[in-house]
Amino acid sequence: MKLIISLLLLFVSFLHFSKAFSQSLNDSIRKDDLEKTVRFLASDKLKGRVNFSKEQLEVAQYLNNEFSSYGLEPFPGLSNFYFPFRTSSGSRRDGGRLKWNGEKKDDSVFIFLPGSLNDSSYNLDDFFLLQALPPLADSILFYNWKSTGTKLLLWVVLNDSLSFSEATKKIILPAGLPASDILIVGSKEEPIDLNFLTAKNDKSNYLYNVIGMLPGRNLAQEAVIFSAHYDHVENALGGISAELFNGANDNASGTAAVLALAKYFSMRKDNERTIIFCLFAGEELGLLGSKAFVNQIEPESIKAVINIEMIGMTNATGKNAFMVTGSFYSSLADILRKNLQGEKFKVLNLNYDAKLLFQRSDNYPFAMEGIPAHSIMCSDDNEPCYHKPCDDAKRINFENMAAVTRAIAKSCTSLLSGKDTPSRIKKIAK
Repeated sequence: MKLIISLLLLFVSFLHFSKAFSQSLNDSIRKDDLEKTVRFLASDKLKGRVNFSKEQLEVAQYLNNEFSSYGLEPFPGLSNFYFPFRTSSGSRRDGGRLKWNGEKKDDSVFIFLPGSLNDSSYNLDDFFLLQALPPLADSILFYNWKSTGTKLLLWVVLNDSLSFSEATKKIILPAGLPASDILIVGSKEEPIDLNFLTAKNDKSNYLYNVIGMLPGRNLAQEAVIFSAHYDHVENALGGISAELFNGANDNASGTAAVLALAKYFSMRKDNERTIIFCLFAGEELGLLGSKAFVNQIEPESIKAVINIEMIGMTNATGKNAFMVTGSFYSSLADILRKNLQGEKFKVLNLNYDAKLLFQRSDNYPFAMEGIPAHSIMCSDDNEPCYHKPCDDAKRINFENMAAVTRAIAKSCTSLLSGKDTPSRIKKIAK
C-alpha cells in the first residue's frame, strides 16, 4: 500500500511539475519583459540605434549578451554572436592609433581585429608577439582565431621592396570577430615599445548583425530563421531634425520579440529543426544586414524565414492579429493560421501590397533566393509616428505585443517540428 501511495504521489508530483513547467514556458513571453526591452532599445540614451554610431555598438553588445544568457550557439565559423559586414557607407576609419618604438604609424601598415566592441588601450606587454616573414601562409591566423585570453601581435617583417598590403594580401580572415584581439603590423624594426589605442568612436565601413543558433534535434540540417532589424533612422525622410528618433515600433518591437522567442525556444529545447535568430543592422540603409547574411547560408537548407517588423502598433491589423506580407508567394501564412486554430487570433493575408512592404523588409533578400520568407507586421507606413520622433515607447501597446509574440511562437510549432514545410517561392526577377 505504501508503494502504491508513493507512486501516486510521485505521479501527482510529476503532473504538477509538468503543469508548472508548461506554465513557466508560457509565462516566459511576458509583457513586462517585452516592455523592458523596448524601453531600453528606444531610450534617449541610445539615440535611435543609428547605423555607424557608438550607440548601435552598445545595442549589439546587449544583444550578444542576451543570446549568450539564453545558451544559444554562434553561427558556424564564428566565435561569438557578432556577424560584421562591410558596407560602402560611413567613412574610412583609421582602425586605431599606433605608436611603434615611439613613432606614430600610418594605418596603411597595420590592421586591428577586435575580439569585442569595447574601447581598449594596449602596450607591448599586453600581447603575445608572433614574428612572421613574408610570404605569409594564408592560414596564419586560423590557429589563433579562437584562442581566448591571448592578445596576439603579428609582426610582419617588411623590407624595402615589399609593401604591407602585398605582404598580407593572402591572409584569409575567418568570418566574424576573433576570440581575442589581434593586431597585425608591418615594420622593418622589432617592437621595443608599443602603444595602441582603438578608435571605436570613428565611423567605419562595418556594421554588425547579431546571429545566434539553437541546433535542431533530428533535423539539424534544416533551419527556420526568426529575424528583425535593430537599427533605426537618424532623421526624417524629408530632411534633418534635431529631435531624437527612438524607433520604438520600428523596430525595437520586432527586436524585442525575437529576443523573447529566442529565450522561449531555448527553454523548450524541443525543436527538431535548427532555429537561427538574426538581428540585422543596416536595414534602414537598404536591407544591408540581411543581404550580407543571405550569402552565408545554403538557401535549400532554410525552410522558412519569419521576419518581425513593427508589431507594437496596430493600425494595419487591429488587436489580436498580424498580417503576413507577400502571402500569395508561399503557403507559410496558411501553416501559421492552421497552428492557431481555436485561438482568438487572426492571421491576415496581404495580397495587395501597394506600399511594397514585402520588398522593403529583411525577408526580401531571402525570398529572392526562393526561400519562403515573409514579414509579420501589425502596422505600416500609415502609422502616424512612422519614421518620426513620436515613435516612442510610451505609445506601444505592450499587452497586444505580448499576445502577438505568443501567437508567433505557437503558429510556428509545426515548422519547428518538421511536420510542415511551406512551398518555395518561385524565383523573383532581380
